[in-house]
Order: sequence, then structure tokens, then C-alpha cells
Amino acid sequence: MLNHRFGTTARRSERVLLRITIRVEGTDSLGNAFDEITYTLVVNRDGGLIAVSHSLQLGAAVRITNLKSRVSCSFEVVMRPLTSLSGSPEWGVKCLEPELDIWGVHFPARTEEPAEANLTHVLLECRECFYREMAALTVEQHRRLAAESHLPRHCSKCGVMRDWKFADVEVEHGGVSPGLAASAASGLTPWGEADRRRDKVAAAKLPLEIRLPDGSEETSTTEYISESSLCFACNLDIQIGDTVYVSVGLDPPGEQRNIPARIMWRRPTNGKGRTFYGAKLENGNDAGAACYRLSAFGFRKNPAEAIHLKF
Repeated sequence: MLNHRFGTTARRSERVLLRITIRVEGTDSLGNAFDEITYTLVVNRDGGLIAVSHSLQLGAAVRITNLKSRVSCSFEVVMRPLTSLSGSPEWGVKCLEPELDIWGVHFPARTEEPAEANLTHVLLECRECFYREMAALTVEQHRRLAAESHLPRHCSKCGVMRDWKFADVEVEHGGVSPGLAASAASGLTPWGEADRRRDKVAAAKLPLEIRLPDGSEETSTTEYISESSLCFACNLDIQIGDTVYVSVGLDPPGEQRNIPARIMWRRPTNGKGRTFYGAKLENGNDAGAACYRLSAFGFRKNPAEAIHLKF
């Protein structure tokens, strides 16, 4: 069950920071019915973390609808985090009807993952049916995916082997705000209007070494990656504007580089003093950045404008 330290305790599946536009219906802590258009911040196979402006009662049931797929199911409110990723009230919810697959993402149980060390976890999408899975890949599989931009795997929806690719994660800027009444947002097309600005990134948990100029360092994993940006969580105390040096653990032996990156934003997590950081590669056109793009994401183009990932 989710608790006040969401995202830090043992989970039966990987979790992913994923923004999905949803509709939440229920009764608030004052007994008033509400109907709100909002979004998820974190999802896994058992539930998620959602932004809801209304005050909710722990143990209460709410109805959540994925506005892209129109799948709707019941959830139980199980916790309110000690800190907020989004700056809005947030709530941990547990799915009461997991068979409905409301997030449209398959999260394999940890017992289903390959019994190998150094697995990476990447959000993949079937090129045929567009089904998504938070897949556990070996280093060799990830390198093949990065090199060829696709990876043959069995698709449970198609029932046969299919090519899979990195799933694009859309992080919205100026989209639907939490607290917007459903009636006020009824004219919105699911997943947004054509003029809504979006940034595309990939949700990938890759081994990451972070080093500060004073020599402090920590091993972590990425949460998001793009051509010129990355998101990670760690216990180091880093300020906005600081330079850190990162090295993706998938680089071949002898080719790992300490790539300078500038911290663009920071958000506290909900346990053990860890903080989420968003960083931009400082020298996007140098050999180190090119090595990062090829080993981590298979990029071969010049880096685009920095992506400031927001929750």
C-alpha cells in the first residue's frame, strides 16, 4: 500500500513519473460532491500520485477516468504526501479495479523481471498497437534499442512478436490546471488542444553517476531523459544554477565521461531526504554530450532546446 513515503518504499512494480490528464469524481472531506479535471504525477501498477485541489478523506473512494482512453475505475485515497511535487495538494491513491488497466501501461511484477543484475527500466511502446510497458531490459537490450531505435519483443496485446520503441512522454506546459471544474474544461479535447505546448521525453531509469565540483558523488538512476536534459533523484544538496557532472552507466567501459550539466529546477520527494532535479547538458554539441545521447537514448541529431520537465 502507498503511504506517506510514496515512491521510496518497496513496490511490487516500477513506478514512473507520468503526467496523464484525468477526471476525478468523489466526495470531499466536508461531504461535498466534486468533479475535477486534473492529472497524475506518478503511476504504477497499484495506483498513483494525483494532484487534486479538494481536501480528501483518507480511506474514501474516488472515481478516476483516463481522459485519453476513457477507461474509468474506482480508487481508494490512501495517503497525503508530506511534501508536494507540483505545488498543489497531492494524494496517493490505490486502484481497486487493477484489471481495467486505467493507465494504459503494463507494469510487470518484480518477480516477472529477468534474474539479472544491472537491469534498466524503460517505458516502451508497441509500434503496431501502441500498447505501453515499463519494461525491464538488460544492458545489451538497451544498447540494441538505442542503436536501432526499435527492439523485437512479445506484445501481450497483439499476441505475437512486435517491434517496440521508446514511448514519448508528453510533459505539459500551461495545460489543464489542477482544480479546474469538469464543466469548465468540457470543451477540451482529451490530451489537449493543438496549440498546447508539449515537450517529448522518454521515461527511462538508467544508472547514473552524479559528481559535484567539491568531489561529493552519488549513484542514482535517471527518471526522464531527452537529447539535452535529464531528470534524476538523489540525496545530494544541489541548488538551482549549480553545475554537476553526470555519467550514464551504460557507456562502454573506458568511455564513461563526466558530462557537465546545469541544475534547472528541484523538487523534494516524499521520503529519506531525496530531491528530484532537472538538469540541462551545458555543452550540448561536444563529444561527451554526443556519447550521452547515443548510449542513453540513441539520439544522433544536434541537441534541441532544453526541456524543463515540470510536475
